[in-house]
Amino acid sequence: MKVHHFLFSIIVCIVMTGLSRVTEAMPVPEKTEKTLTNHSDSLSILDSLVEETRITNNRLSLLYAKRALILARQSGKAEDLVKAYIIKGTGFNTNDKDSSYFYFSNALKLADSAGLLKQKVRINYNLAILNNTTGDYKKGIALLDSTIRLSGIAKEYALMANAYNALGGIYNELQDTTNARHNFEMSFQISEDHSLYRQMGAAFGNLSIFQGDNKKGIKQLKIAISYLMKAKGTEEEIPKFYIDIGNRNNKPDSALFYYQKALQIAKYGNLPNIEINAYNNMVYSYLDKKEYNKAKVSLEKALLLAIKTGNIDMLSSLYDSYADVFYALKKSDSAFHYERMALHKRKEADTRQATGQVRLLAAQLDVKNKELIIQNTETELLVQKNRLQQTKLWLAVSVLFVIVSVFVLLSLMQRNKMKLQNQQITSARRLIEMEESEKGRTARDLHDITGQLIMGITGAVEKLDLPDDRNKAEIQAKIKDLGRSIRAISHRMNKAMLEHFTFKELITGQCEDIEKLTGMCVQLDMPEGIYDLPEEMVLHTYRIVQELLTNASKYVSESTVRISFINRNNNLIMSYSDNGKGFDSKEIKNHGMGIMNIFERTKLLGGKAKLTSSPGNGTKWEILIPRRIRKKSSLKKVNV
Repeated sequence: MKVHHFLFSIIVCIVMTGLSRVTEAMPVPEKTEKTLTNHSDSLSILDSLVEETRITNNRLSLLYAKRALILARQSGKAEDLVKAYIIKGTGFNTNDKDSSYFYFSNALKLADSAGLLKQKVRINYNLAILNNTTGDYKKGIALLDSTIRLSGIAKEYALMANAYNALGGIYNELQDTTNARHNFEMSFQISEDHSLYRQMGAAFGNLSIFQGDNKKGIKQLKIAISYLMKAKGTEEEIPKFYIDIGNRNNKPDSALFYYQKALQIAKYGNLPNIEINAYNNMVYSYLDKKEYNKAKVSLEKALLLAIKTGNIDMLSSLYDSYADVFYALKKSDSAFHYERMALHKRKEADTRQATGQVRLLAAQLDVKNKELIIQNTETELLVQKNRLQQTKLWLAVSVLFVIVSVFVLLSLMQRNKMKLQNQQITSARRLIEMEESEKGRTARDLHDITGQLIMGITGAVEKLDLPDDRNKAEIQAKIKDLGRSIRAISHRMNKAMLEHFTFKELITGQCEDIEKLTGMCVQLDMPEGIYDLPEEMVLHTYRIVQELLTNASKYVSESTVRISFINRNNNLIMSYSDNGKGFDSKEIKNHGMGIMNIFERTKLLGGKAKLTSSPGNGTKWEILIPRRIRKKSSLKKVNV
């Protein structure tokens, strides 16, 4: 099939080139409806070829796009020219996003002037994705909303489903899980209603991220793959889901089985980035099995592909994986060498990404400047040709200015009113976001530094001349245990890692960490039946416990801390007490941001927190958080 597709592509190019030369050599007759239809059919074929080759062979994709623009100019139809601009933008979207933005912007202007609704739907969707690339989520969401609205009018249900899916991705990136889940469900529902299996698979697979149970998540991904297999052009999505299934498997052999499946599809479809990702994941499964040679072979294959394709971002990850392999082999010097290489490549990858974003932003500004220049030129020409109407024009401008001023004033008043109403909750969210961001950076630094410190200490111990080798081995073992404990702590500090733990594992792990690090006794009471909580509630409750234990480690290290959870009247109630020295609870502001964060996080969850403390009488907290019932999914169950 792959060979046939390649031959078909070559034949199309030859035929198109031949048609072009024959057309140029012949005298140009009056255009007929048949000629225009032929151009339109040819553009549709080229559009499909660009979509199919833009990832696997971008150079060939751009050749198809160039040919499409030549044909459209020969046609002279606005509809064909818009389609050619869209094809051009699609071809450049893989590696040259500023050029892609230029062509999609031109397509939008021409589609607006020609009243081409269907084309505008596709253009808005692609412009939204490009704006998301630069981090302009506000404009991206607005364009996707426009895509959904227009696709309903034009009955372009595939693009409507894609837009909902993209919105879900944005909200998930912004940690708004409620809106993310809603949009993924909408994408699935629309796809199911219109038998759009590609979109069904993508939406159902994305919904699997909300499954806390690995078995259920794997089952959902398998159903998503079964949908994708019913559609054409899904060679890129299927192996990604197989890799996700492998990542969710706790057994190394099962994980390797799905990584291999992803690898086979990626090789067949000429998808080097997915091949690299599959090989990199296989490395850790081999490490779990202690098959170090196979791990190194997988890394070598991945490195060759990354170097060949110039994928610096993956090179950084691969060098980091190499370091983990050498740590497993107890070769600290080699591990440290690859960690430095990983850091160097990460900086290079970040610089390249930033450069691409700057170029895209510059392209956006350039388009806006050109539009302003065109508007100014048209205004000057209009003034020169209509001097007698200057009075009316200025009067209209003045009236318009007054209307706009009144509108802006009313908008500002309304906006200020809304700001006053939401000021407290907005301030709280900002503080929490800053804290989570700082914890994430601290966790990453802690994770990165730990490896180097443990390596250095281990090397120093190795050089010590101790009379008993068993003492040296025992010291090295304890150092490694310390390293693993610190890495575990860093994982639980990082918000991105919390989704890999259950609520009970997070709370229990935090209590165990404090006991190990401080020697403080923590008595935890967590009955069954309270752990199926929303992600936001899990995060904030975990951070509250973390803050309480951190304060306890500072002021109550030699006493006993008691923490209990109960479920009462659909409310989660957490009680905390210690027999430390206590403080004057009336002077909360003098005790730092920690206590204030507990109150703010409780407020964000719609709950109440009560603090009781006085000098010499310890500290007590009573925190009540309403349990929000998860909305039942409207998805139909599918038997696999």
